[in-house]
Amino acid sequence: MVDERDFLILSQLRQRPFSSYETLGRGIGLSGKAVKTRIEAMERAKVLTSLQAMPAAQVFRRSPRLFFFKQPIASFDELHAAIEVDPAVFATADVNRSVAVLVYRDGPPRGPQRELGDILGPVESEVTPLFPYPRDELPKPLSVAELEVLRMLVVNLRSPIREISEATGLSQKVAKKARRRLLEEGLFQVQPILQSAQSSRILMYEVHVHSSDESVLLRIRQTLPKSVFINQWEHTAIILSCWADSIAEVFETERRLRSEPGVSAVRVKFHARAILSTARLTSWIDDEILRLREARKGP
Repeated sequence: MVDERDFLILSQLRQRPFSSYETLGRGIGLSGKAVKTRIEAMERAKVLTSLQAMPAAQVFRRSPRLFFFKQPIASFDELHAAIEVDPAVFATADVNRSVAVLVYRDGPPRGPQRELGDILGPVESEVTPLFPYPRDELPKPLSVAELEVLRMLVVNLRSPIREISEATGLSQKVAKKARRRLLEEGLFQVQPILQSAQSSRILMYEVHVHSSDESVLLRIRQTLPKSVFINQWEHTAIILSCWADSIAEVFETERRLRSEPGVSAVRVKFHARAILSTARLTSWIDDEILRLREARKGP
């Protein structure tokens, strides 16, 4: 049974993924043991299926593009088929079976993937996410050590530094420094893989708020209660993860946002299925590590 404190725990994990259970619980009046118990309960209930590190596309010298498809899928098998298409990295389906797919492209940033269209049909709209990393490329590429640490985080976000050190052969000091840079420079995003439809006590949902005025988006991001910022698209929309005690409260939040001066559109989404292609991400990291090691050898 998910409640407000569970949502607050997930919000804390997005911001401070490497904090201890005790630290996570301190700001919301819970012991470390209670935080751990609640996370495990969400996992058993399949509300939280995993907590993932999603590297920024720029780590792989790629560009992100998010596609929304016009027609609902007939079954979740189509969503699983879509995530198998390279270069798809993240796919979601809502309770109404509408689908969005995030791809990391190594070619032109615009235009849908033909293979995705064959599975999911025509694209309704597409946008470029600006979070976690807003620029086209990294000013300083990742080192082999940083890539090795990132690979560990993609496999298990909460891997202790000791385990990272043992698996990579890096000292704990070097591993911790690499992890700090990855987090502080926004080189990955913490992505709880949530199945909102499984929540039975509170309603967890996303709200997309569109405006051509960035100050409007900033104000909503900072002041909307019961929400946490997730992403921004092309300086014209923000995505917030929200919770409510009832569907009536969701409708009231939607009504309030639509009435905000400067807001052009609002979309509420309840996720029924979300998939991250961990294998594809780790494969790209392995390719980057190999490329850097080959470059070291020289001609």
